[in-house]
Amino acid sequence: MLASWIQIHRKPSTLNAGFSLLELLTVVFIMGLATAVVAPNFPLLFDRLAFANKRDSFIREINTLPYAAFSASQDLVLSDRDLRPNLSPTDEPLDNHSLDISTLGIQVPYRSSSLRQAGLAIPDGWNVQIPQPIFYRASGYCTGGSLSVSVGTLEYDYELISPYCQIDP
Repeated sequence: MLASWIQIHRKPSTLNAGFSLLELLTVVFIMGLATAVVAPNFPLLFDRLAFANKRDSFIREINTLPYAAFSASQDLVLSDRDLRPNLSPTDEPLDNHSLDISTLGIQVPYRSSSLRQAGLAIPDGWNVQIPQPIFYRASGYCTGGSLSVSVGTLEYDYELISPYCQIDP
């Protein structure tokens, strides 16, 4: 009896199973609409990624300054008065009694045998403001300070806290 009931209520199999033209056109229309909404934002997404890369590189470079002072056994000063990008470690050290330091108007809070301006790679269009010079001792110790970076209408304020002067990305 059960076998006859299953045969009666069983759906016949059809060979023309698939999607209708109307269903396919509906899916293509929805995908086209989604693409039209999303596609114009791709250049903006790439610009944001490029900016984030530049900002992360800048933060990484700031974070490596204590190690740069330690590895070169050289005191460094980070100041916006003479911010020169892309300085190499072979640049001549600046003696704190020389004209270079006095023209910067920097008062060194400790006695240093040699003091060199810390070079930062600053991307085009960026403006870096450092209210007070930040000193990095040859031991890797940093005096701390703050800096402000402005890029167009965006502004970022960073606080460098002694002794490590690290910026959290």
